[in-house]
Amino acid sequence: MERNRKRLLLSVGERLFGQSGYRSVSIRDITSAAGLGMGSFYTYFPSKESFYSNVVDLIEERAAKEITRHVSSLRSPSYRLKALFRWTNLTLRASAILRGLYGGERRFLYPGAEERVQNGTTLFAHVRSLLTDILAEGTRTGAFRTGLFKDPRRMLMAVFTAVSLASGTEDSTDLAEDMMLLVERGMRRWLRFRQRAERLDVRARRKSDKG
Repeated sequence: MERNRKRLLLSVGERLFGQSGYRSVSIRDITSAAGLGMGSFYTYFPSKESFYSNVVDLIEERAAKEITRHVSSLRSPSYRLKALFRWTNLTLRASAILRGLYGGERRFLYPGAEERVQNGTTLFAHVRSLLTDILAEGTRTGAFRTGLFKDPRRMLMAVFTAVSLASGTEDSTDLAEDMMLLVERGMRRWLRFRQRAERLDVRARRKSDKG
């Protein structure tokens, strides 16, 4: 029962904060929408700031699992890189809170935002870790020409961040596809034939489509 109440509060909080931002939503707004008393809120959370941080944690954990699931399902470093880019963009597009928080939109900022970034407990920290592994594998197998760049991880993170934060705009899908094409052509070795891992990914995708 207690776990269900906490989960309900977090779910309602995510919805209200996503609609109105951090500053415009009160604790009473949250408890009223959840059909609970103020005492129930303070049973689980010491403050509004702590509650908002928990909401953001929940969103980022969910997004990180979704991104990892799609990236891990592929073998080719090139396809894994594309999946990382695509699903990072999609998860941010689905969350006004994350877009606003990372984009510096005032209504979504809260006192603990800067500390959160400094501690490295953010979605982009998780994306950076996945990207590091993908680049290492791509370099080892010869799929990527990382030697052409001074700092390929930093370059790609800058691209990921900029495009993902524009995910709420009308042309964000086209922008993301164009940027991924540009990155892919810059990173890949131009071989005449697909590498084995890419062929296996294509076959798996075809089987999935038929199923």
